[in-house]
Amino acid sequence: MRRPKQLAANSSLRGIFVTATDTGVGKTLVTSALVRCLTLRGIDVGVMKPIETGVSRLPKAQSDGARLRRAAGSCDPMAEVSPYVFRLPVAPVSAARAEGTTVRIATIIRVFHALRQKHTFMAVEGVGGVYAPLTSSLNVVDLIYQLKLPAIVVGHSGLGGINHALLTLQALRQRKIPIVALVLNQRRPVLTKSDRLQEQSTITLLRRLAKVPVVGPIAHSQSLNQNWDEGLVHLAETSAITKLAKLVLASERETPSPHGRYPEP
Repeated sequence: MRRPKQLAANSSLRGIFVTATDTGVGKTLVTSALVRCLTLRGIDVGVMKPIETGVSRLPKAQSDGARLRRAAGSCDPMAEVSPYVFRLPVAPVSAARAEGTTVRIATIIRVFHALRQKHTFMAVEGVGGVYAPLTSSLNVVDLIYQLKLPAIVVGHSGLGGINHALLTLQALRQRKIPIVALVLNQRRPVLTKSDRLQEQSTITLLRRLAKVPVVGPIAHSQSLNQNWDEGLVHLAETSAITKLAKLVLASERETPSPHGRYPEP
């Protein structure tokens, strides 16, 4: 039987929701590295990827949910870690419809609370960007709001990253969802002078305009593509992920500001 890990410093730890400015910008990378970093600090982290699309049924397929589960050293059933898994790499509402089903937010919330009863801290990774449609009437922002978790936003550090990041932050603020940090990730190697100038401009402006802590950029790593688990160990020890973990833990100890508090029901 798995023994629960000791709490690290604070018994009020709840969880975090990792969302992004778009699909494919590094949510799983950041979530997995953060989970690994927190577990190394002695925190018992439960993980959840409520909805995942584009998942192959091949036995050797590497799903995001499976990667999160390994990062946490979790024994939770995959049916709880990833309640909804679809084959088509399209928006969840369309992927579900293609398989003759629908995503039920109530099911996700029920599973989330069941996992939360077993763990000190929950790390939940979203699907796509904040306005990705989950059902005919609900999107990712609605899910974050109903789970009542603060958010981390993952964006890309290159050209176009400013607009995408600011729009995403604005969408969260409109729902009064607390934002812990914006994490910038290099989606591809920065090789040319033009690439470096574009990235530096993006980082500099976002640090001034985002009005939340900006972490990164997380350097593109080819080794992660070659050996995910080994590369993740190194990433979890970098200054960027360590800083993110400290921000997450600090946010759990602070009282939300009037602009970062969920309205009372």
